[in-house]
Amino acid sequence: MSVLRALFHKKVEFFPSLFFLLMILTIVSVLPNGIAGAEEIVPGVWKGVLLLREVGQKQSSAQLPSYSMDQQSTPFSFEFYLRILSKERGLLVDIPEQGLYSYPIDEYTFDAQQISFIFDAIEGDEELRFLGNYSTSFLPPGSTHRGAIVGSVRGRSWNGSFYVQKQDSSTDPGQISLDIPVEGGALPATLVFPLRELPFLDPNSPPDFPLILLVAGAGRADRDGNNVDVPGKIDSLRQLSNMLRMRNVGTLRYDKRGTGEAYKLEKPGRMTSFSEHVRDLTSVIIAAAALPRHGRLIVAGMNEGAWIAMSALEDEKVASLVDGFIVIDASGQSPIETLKQSIASLDEELRAKALEAARNLVQRGILIDVPVALADFFAPSRKDWLATWLAFDPVETIKQVQLPILLIYGENDLQISREEFSMLVEARPEAAVRIVPEMNYVLKEVKNEDENYAAFTDPSFKVPSLLADLLASFAKAQPAPEGFVPWRL
Repeated sequence: MSVLRALFHKKVEFFPSLFFLLMILTIVSVLPNGIAGAEEIVPGVWKGVLLLREVGQKQSSAQLPSYSMDQQSTPFSFEFYLRILSKERGLLVDIPEQGLYSYPIDEYTFDAQQISFIFDAIEGDEELRFLGNYSTSFLPPGSTHRGAIVGSVRGRSWNGSFYVQKQDSSTDPGQISLDIPVEGGALPATLVFPLRELPFLDPNSPPDFPLILLVAGAGRADRDGNNVDVPGKIDSLRQLSNMLRMRNVGTLRYDKRGTGEAYKLEKPGRMTSFSEHVRDLTSVIIAAAALPRHGRLIVAGMNEGAWIAMSALEDEKVASLVDGFIVIDASGQSPIETLKQSIASLDEELRAKALEAARNLVQRGILIDVPVALADFFAPSRKDWLATWLAFDPVETIKQVQLPILLIYGENDLQISREEFSMLVEARPEAAVRIVPEMNYVLKEVKNEDENYAAFTDPSFKVPSLLADLLASFAKAQPAPEGFVPWRL
């Protein structure tokens, strides 16, 4: 393992009136939230450099903070991004060289002149403590204007320094940020308008375009399709959204509770339950349906996002707001069956204990004591999530969704087998089924197995144009385009 990899190793939710809803949504992102050269610490993206050296290593002639890019005096230099959200929503850190993006900071304080936070994404129990102050006189290397947050970094094994400078806010006239109210707060979301709606029309004449609500997949996948637990980023949903815009289809995508800019909505030490994600999506669907526009509303979920969506759409009142449902690369095998398969190689006593623990969670919501070999899976922090996830049955749930359904499978999906996907096909035999050639689990076009795995961390792999064509056709209620692989087991 390289020194860099050893240094940064990831620790392995009644229908309001339209007016009231839009007041809450706070559609404000078309305005800049600060410009480079601001004279205080404000929300936005701050970019700079992080310098680190091992404790005990000879320092350079200058005292910290030192900002020399000379590798002889600075053993490790990283491009460093600090995304300041708000005091309620927190901070996110990017270190691209380490494949670290949108890492959530749990412990932080900041005001107009000073910021401090603890960064714990280092191997073992190592922590780095950052302390920075706003300096109006500091001129970063290569910059044309003064002003930056400048500070020190201290840890048990590493010390160093950093600076970050406020970046200009880039505004997209066809993109709006929304805050969608849910229990305990709001979910940040992005509404993207199709090209034909630009420039904006008269607000007294609502635009007419189909809208697809994109629900991110398994784990801590955010609205762009990136997962903080996986090195690098893929931007699959961001790419898909831009491709749909080119096809005159709007999209709405959001950060699930516990992901991206909504990470603070997840309670510390506790995974958000499956049922909470379903309630959140219900609120997002209601908000999407209330937007001032005309046109079809489609919900599209990828893998576990499709499970969350079908659970929300099982409610007839929620489904009545929607015109169609798209399932992308999802399994029909229930979590309890998956658990049984995963423990098949264990001895009989461990298998029995695992199933007993699962039954107690599903039936009683109680987590019983389990042997050490099962402790990680049945961890207390996972209790609420496991209780609702293990109770879910995708086959029985999708049967209850009273909407037109499009089932999509990626030809090169190595995570969801055709047999697992076919369970959904058999549950809804009237649904349209399409296989997208060369598409993998994370919606990227790949030619071979090496590319398949590389696409999980490399944004240069592209979403297949055929997928965007297919979603656009379904959203517009038009015939599917040509070019698909025939469906057969």
